[in-house]
Amino acid sequence: MASAYRKRGVWYARFKSAAGTWQSRATTFANKSGAVRLALDMEHKAERQRLGLEPLPEQTAMTLAELCRWWLDNRCPEASRTRAEAALRRNVIDCRVGSLPMLAVTPAELEQHFVMLEKKGTPGGRPLGPSTIMHLRAYLRATFNNARKAGIWGGNNPVGDTQPRKVPRRAYATLTADEVPVMLAHADPDWQGFFAVAAYLGLRKGEAAGLRKSDVDLDLMLITVRASYDNDTTKGKRADVLPIPPPLLPYVVTGLRTRGAYLFPAADGSMRTHHSDPQKSLRTALSQAGIVEGYDHVCRCCKAKKRPVTTWRHADNTPRDCPTCGMRLWPRAIPRPMRFHDLRHSAATVLLRAGVDAHRVQRILRHASVTTTTGTYAHLVAEDLRDAMTDAWGDVPMLEAAEQTELMAAMAGADSALHVTRVLPEPEICEFTPTWRERKVLKMQGEVVARPTGFEPVAPGLEGRCSIRMSYGRARVT
Repeated sequence: MASAYRKRGVWYARFKSAAGTWQSRATTFANKSGAVRLALDMEHKAERQRLGLEPLPEQTAMTLAELCRWWLDNRCPEASRTRAEAALRRNVIDCRVGSLPMLAVTPAELEQHFVMLEKKGTPGGRPLGPSTIMHLRAYLRATFNNARKAGIWGGNNPVGDTQPRKVPRRAYATLTADEVPVMLAHADPDWQGFFAVAAYLGLRKGEAAGLRKSDVDLDLMLITVRASYDNDTTKGKRADVLPIPPPLLPYVVTGLRTRGAYLFPAADGSMRTHHSDPQKSLRTALSQAGIVEGYDHVCRCCKAKKRPVTTWRHADNTPRDCPTCGMRLWPRAIPRPMRFHDLRHSAATVLLRAGVDAHRVQRILRHASVTTTTGTYAHLVAEDLRDAMTDAWGDVPMLEAAEQTELMAAMAGADSALHVTRVLPEPEICEFTPTWRERKVLKMQGEVVARPTGFEPVAPGLEGRCSIRMSYGRARVT
C-alpha cells in the first residue's frame, strides 16, 4: 500500500510501480498528508498501466546488457571505451544481471550484484575491490543518464540508490630530485625524453605523446601543452603554456631532431598510442639505477630441484652462496613499485618539498582545484617528518649521558623501575616569612600542605615537610 516518509526534511512518496517494485519519489509537500495523496495517485496510475489502460512510461524491451552495448557504441568517451567495455562485459553483460529487462533493474538488484562481485567475483575471476566497484557504478550511472537524455529510458537512475564504496588511498612511490636524473641516465634512449617531460613538468601519458615540435619555443624557453594523443584538447579541456626547466632542455633539443611531427615519437616517427606501455622500461631503468626496495637472491639449483626455500631477500646485491647447497646465488633487483603516472606525482612532490607554493604547483600540473594538488599529489617522505620533528623539538635539551644509559637499559627491559624518568626539577628550598594577610588567611583555612612533588594533599602524619602555601594565586615553596 502507498505510504510516505520523511528524510532530511523532504517528504517521499512510496508506491508500487507498474513493474511491481517499490519506488520512492521526492515531493514538494510540507506535510505527510500531501505526500500520501501523491503516493496513492502514483500507485493508481501504476495499476492502470499494469492493466493496459495507460501506456507504460518506459516502453522498452531492452535488457541491461543491450543498454550497456548501446552506451559503449554511441555515448562512451573514446578515451574510456577500452577500459569501460572490458569492465562492463566481464561484470555486467556476461552476467545474470545483464539478461534482466530494464524494468527489473532495481537498486536492490544492482546492490545484490555488487555484493556478489565483492565476495565471489565473476565465474573464473576473483573478488573485486572497492575501487573496481566504484568504477563499475560510474559506468552504469553514465549509461542510465545518457539513456534518459536519449529517450530510451524514462525511469529513475537505479545506480544512485546503491551503496557507494570507500576506496582506501594507496601509498604512492615517488622519486626525489636527486633520483630523477639518475633514473633518466639509465633509461632506454627511446623513452628518455618521454620520462623526462613527465618527471620535470608532470605531463600525463597522453599529453607527452601528443606533444608536437611546433609546441616548443626555444627562444622563450616555453612549451605548450594543448593535446592528449590525437585529441584536440587535454583532460582539462584547455591549452597551457609552461616554462621549460633547465634539466629538461637537452631532452627537448634531442626530441626536435627526431623524425616526424611529434616531439617524443615512436621508433618509426609516429605518435605513441594508448597501447604503448612505458611501464617495463621504467622498471628496468629503476633497477639499473639502484632505485630498488631490495634484491632477491635466487638459487637456481634449489629452484630446479623444487626445494621449499629458493630465494632470500637482502638489501644489497653482494655475492652470496646458497646456505642449502652452497651454489652461488643469483641477485635480482626488486625495483621501486612505480607506474608511469607516478612520475607526475614525483614532479608535484619535488616542487612542494622545494618550497614552491601550492597555487603555482597547481598551475604547473594544470589542476582545476588546489585541493587536488595538495591532497592527491603531495606526498611526504619520512625525512620530511623527521625534519619537522627536529625543527619542533631541536631546542629541547638532550638527556645527559647517564640518563641516556638509564633510558636504554629501561627500553631493553633490564629493570622496570628504570622506566620512571624525573621530568620536573627538584623543588627549591628557601626561607618563607608569611605576611599579616597570609597569616590571616592561613588562620581561617588552615595550613595547606602538599607532598614533596607539589601536586596532591599530604596524608595525615606527614605534616611539617616541604609544603606549598597558596595566597591570592601566588605560591611560595618552603
